[in-house]
Amino acid sequence: MDAAAGNDKGERAFTLIQISDLHLSKSRPFFQHNFEALCGVLAASAADCILCTGDMSLDGAQHPDELSFARRQLERIGREILFVPGNHDIGNSLPDVRGGEITISAERASAFRAQFGSDYWMKDIGAIRLLGLNSMLPGSRLHEEAEQEALLAHAIDTLGQRRLIVAAHKPLYLAAPEETDRTQSAMFPEHRHSWAERFHAVRGVTYLSGHLHELKELQWRDLRQVWAPSTAFVMDAANRFARNDRPNREPGIKRPGFLRHTFREVEHVVEFVEPTAFLIIDLGNWYTDPRGFHARYADEPWRGVSSGQLA
Repeated sequence: MDAAAGNDKGERAFTLIQISDLHLSKSRPFFQHNFEALCGVLAASAADCILCTGDMSLDGAQHPDELSFARRQLERIGREILFVPGNHDIGNSLPDVRGGEITISAERASAFRAQFGSDYWMKDIGAIRLLGLNSMLPGSRLHEEAEQEALLAHAIDTLGQRRLIVAAHKPLYLAAPEETDRTQSAMFPEHRHSWAERFHAVRGVTYLSGHLHELKELQWRDLRQVWAPSTAFVMDAANRFARNDRPNREPGIKRPGFLRHTFREVEHVVEFVEPTAFLIIDLGNWYTDPRGFHARYADEPWRGVSSGQLA
């Protein structure tokens, strides 16, 4: 039975498909194969909403034409998709704790909006309120930071009996909400607690994120958090290489795919979907490059023949 049609008690469910971290690129289309498979699956899927939690592009923050390429590719799915930006689309959070990284700016934010619309938004679908947030805006000192905070306050103050689902690229934390270190792998502590203070005022908030390329669920009081896997690749599935910016934690499921969420009045079911046509691509070996992972793929050449679909 289609979940959106309801159950045997007549209770209608709200179904949401969450895709994340597609990393599409015309110049370096390493992950185009999985996207082609994804197009067919999503075009045939019944869902009330399709949501993408960031990193539509591989390097759109530095090359705006990558953003326009990603948008054109996603239009091929033929379905409305809601987007929030990822660090590869708009630049990473400020301050630059890693050093030498592309970070958010007014110009990069404007380039994103030109292709994907607003980077923070609110949309009501029946008894569901979807709230999209730009997780790189906090601390940016852009004027949109205050506008986003006002939207967050308004979304909660006017929620009424609706169920709140929040979408953002970065998870709130990695292992525990008490973490104090600043890492680009999650929200900075001060921003995490500022958002959480508002979320905790509402019972049963769901927070959907991407960024880490793995499936995992965490609970922070009444706040349920779900990390989505990437459709493109995993990062060191065997945990062979240490990361200085990630504390010791239990890893989630590191396999490419997407999520199907089914929401009922007192139930939220998360289904991991791994299309049989997907290739399992692991870029963990790129961590061994002394220049760092990001530098490695930034100058990696494309060694194939361009497809007519990649125009």
